[in-house]
Amino acid sequence: MITGTTSIYGIIGSPVDHSFSPLMHNAAFAELKMDARYLAFSVKPENVSQAVDGIRALNISGVNVTVPHKSS
Repeated sequence: MITGTTSIYGIIGSPVDHSFSPLMHNAAFAELKMDARYLAFSVKPENVSQAVDGIRALNISGVNVTVPHKSS
């Protein structure tokens, strides 16, 4: 369950549906009994700047960046 105190982490890219990062990180969070969740965010290249603004505005704890944004 995600609450107001849950730390949110994620991965941004396009596509991200194939990523094992959420499965891997959420398993680790559960094992460590952390109030944290890792989510996949599909972000088109033309929306990276707005996505970064949203990440900051929503106080998301951190994100990994994958293709095609690694060079953006």
